Amino acid sequence: MMQCSRMTTTLKMTNLLLAVACAAVLMGSATADEEEGSMTVDEVVELIEPFGEACTPKPSRENIVEMVLNKEDAKHETKCFRHCMLEQFELMTEDQLQYNEDKTVDMINMMFPDREDDGRRIVKTCNEELKAEQDKCEAAHGIAMCMLREMRSSGFKIPEIKE
Repeated sequence: MMQCSRMTTTLKMTNLLLAVACAAVLMGSATADEEEGSMTVDEVVELIEPFGEACTPKPSRENIVEMVLNKEDAKHETKCFRHCMLEQFELMTEDQLQYNEDKTVDMINMMFPDREDDGRRIVKTCNEELKAEQDKCEAAHGIAMCMLREMRSSGFKIPEIKE
């Protein structure tokens, strides 16, 4: 019985970590609730850094920080780290250059309940905007930047992340 309880707690912690990491991939550390206080860049970097172990090339801390801060002009290695994480969360696959619409909308709904229609419109818009991109890293980053812009302009509360 005790082992089952520990496994349940571990599963809940893993799901929380996955949600935070996925949010970071999609739009920096948008999981921060302004009223509850936000996570620092270092805290978000520490949470997602282990996911870089499965990536080739392995991202440097600088690449992870660039991704968390949503640097529009990020280095190519940063963009590839974003793609690698999106693959790990099955939001983008190796052979596709667009986000998986249903899974991405599900992730948006975890962070922003009751915004499914807006989320779906944004994912479709951004996938369409970058459909000509042939580099998987550029596509992953470009769609993320598009989604961030679209979500902000649609009234999603996404805090600015300070260095």
